[in-house]
Amino acid sequence: MRKAFDLRPLEFNDVLGRSFSLFMANFVGYLRWVIIAWLLPMLAVAVLFYFALEPYDWVSRGGEAPSAVEPNHYAAYYWLIKVASLSLSFTIGSAGIYYMTARVYVGGNPTLNEIMRAVYERFGHVAGIGFLHTLVAGGFTLFCWLTPFVLWDTDRSMSVLAGLVLWTAWVPVILWYMGVYGLNCSTVMLDDAQATEAFQRSAFLTKGSRMRLIGVLCATVLLVGAPGFPGILTIPSMLAANLLVEKGYPLLAILVDVAWDAIVLPLFFIPLVVYYFDQRCRKESYDLAVMARNFGIEEGEMQRYRFNPGLGYMPKGYKPEAGRRRKPTRLPAQRSPQQRQASAGMPTAQMPWGPQPGMTGGFPDQQSHSFGPAQGGQGPQQYPPPFNQAQGGQGQPQYPPPNPNAPPLPGVRPPVNFPNRRPGR
Repeated sequence: MRKAFDLRPLEFNDVLGRSFSLFMANFVGYLRWVIIAWLLPMLAVAVLFYFALEPYDWVSRGGEAPSAVEPNHYAAYYWLIKVASLSLSFTIGSAGIYYMTARVYVGGNPTLNEIMRAVYERFGHVAGIGFLHTLVAGGFTLFCWLTPFVLWDTDRSMSVLAGLVLWTAWVPVILWYMGVYGLNCSTVMLDDAQATEAFQRSAFLTKGSRMRLIGVLCATVLLVGAPGFPGILTIPSMLAANLLVEKGYPLLAILVDVAWDAIVLPLFFIPLVVYYFDQRCRKESYDLAVMARNFGIEEGEMQRYRFNPGLGYMPKGYKPEAGRRRKPTRLPAQRSPQQRQASAGMPTAQMPWGPQPGMTGGFPDQQSHSFGPAQGGQGPQQYPPPFNQAQGGQGQPQYPPPNPNAPPLPGVRPPVNFPNRRPGR
């Protein structure tokens, strides 16, 4: 039986919790895709350029690690690994993770061939979006880093001040960019949007909830890191890599570091897919059945996890208790129709309460609702004969006064103020 999560608007902690639940429930599937799309190419690049550049020759000499910002083999190898990690992560790796997470989220069970086919069909747009993301983030970072040294090379104090201002502005600019356009890759893979349409689509979905997306990204980077950058969960691999380098095994340290990054890589992209579904539910009123049909999954094949059984989502701050209800409006006292007619000077007619003419033995054509003794020869007649028999067929029939002890009609509630109402009834 396929399982899926209910699509309902989520809170901040729901997005993170649901992301970890998806990761743990489909760990083998994510690991299989990451090994093929990210780990094997990264290992090939790391091992090939390790022997080509020999960046760790200082280990055999017993020296210190050279700087990563100075021209040397170690710096070239270090930045080559970073660029390769970012490129593979934001293109092939992220595309497969997005598609697999979306299918699993709505109750599907994607195969490796389906994921590869989807990535192949959308690879050009995903690669373009990933390249633009890397260009914006990397270009602005290089601008903040190189501008003080280029413009104020001789004035050190001015260079430090300019660098402080630029790096202070770097944080809000990058956060704003990710808060507005952080769903670009999701829209390309899941909405079949073009690379040029993804920016407008992402801005629409994140409008009004951008601070929440920024919070999700910050929490994700803090916990699992970003591709090529450390986080809390990458601390074990960093410690193991440093220990292996000190023991004289730099290549093994690189392999351990890359393998650990492959394990936690899906956790960086899964929250973006969960947030994408949440925003579609909020903005476009999508539910689970509609989204599943978009992926070719029948609703009968899904079994839903209900995190909050019972009522659906209530907006944050909405409290339907008595203290927050609208005060009832006092309406004027309602008068009966007879009172209104009398006050208007109109003659009031007393409606008889009891069997009406033409109701032989109960309601017309409904013998099952008959009341009292059968009419027409059995029991006293409580109403005059029909019109054509009354007074020889001339004039209006003369009705007797209403019976004050008429039996109540079964299943009929009498009006509030009916004539001749007896006390206690």
